[in-house]
Amino acid sequence: MASRSKPAFLSGTSSEFLGKRALPTILKERPVVFLLGPSGAGKTSVALRLVQPNHYCNRNTLEDAVLERVRTRVWPEAIRDAKNLILDGPVWLQNRPAIVRILGELLRERAAEGRRTLVCQPDHDGSVNLLMDEVEPGSSVVVALRFPKGRRGRLRFATRQCEKMAIPKTAAKGSEVIEPWGYAQVIAFLEEWERNNA
Repeated sequence: MASRSKPAFLSGTSSEFLGKRALPTILKERPVVFLLGPSGAGKTSVALRLVQPNHYCNRNTLEDAVLERVRTRVWPEAIRDAKNLILDGPVWLQNRPAIVRILGELLRERAAEGRRTLVCQPDHDGSVNLLMDEVEPGSSVVVALRFPKGRRGRLRFATRQCEKMAIPKTAAKGSEVIEPWGYAQVIAFLEEWERNNA
């Protein structure tokens, strides 16, 4: 069992966490998971593989919940009591230490009660980093997602996508050099190939 006093850091592509391979044990042991990575890297998909959420907060619903917490001094029941909670955000914490503090309290309280919270970083504005500082290192794990590197990894994703779309694997040729490269860009590339070859 991993030491509860040490921070944990995992890195990889979303397919490494979404495939059939067993997930690292630490992802099941630690109650707070921070998912980082570029837009479109699969953070929400990985979060949904890690837990079946009882409650999901996107940027807007999280902002509403924070306002309710500030106004009433109590978190909405759905957020406070959900066994598994996904916070897809926030992005507005810079220069707002009071909000960072109350979100940190929420994460610590949920962790102490054995409830799981997954926090997805939607943008690179440093907000999630501020929240990481609010929780005990031994209660959280950071998962940094990235896109595949190199020609082989990129083509592997594109050919798997070809299989899903029921188009020839040869359609993937050229997708590895798309710039900027991302999952959404490859899917658009293959959809364009499909339209042109229908």
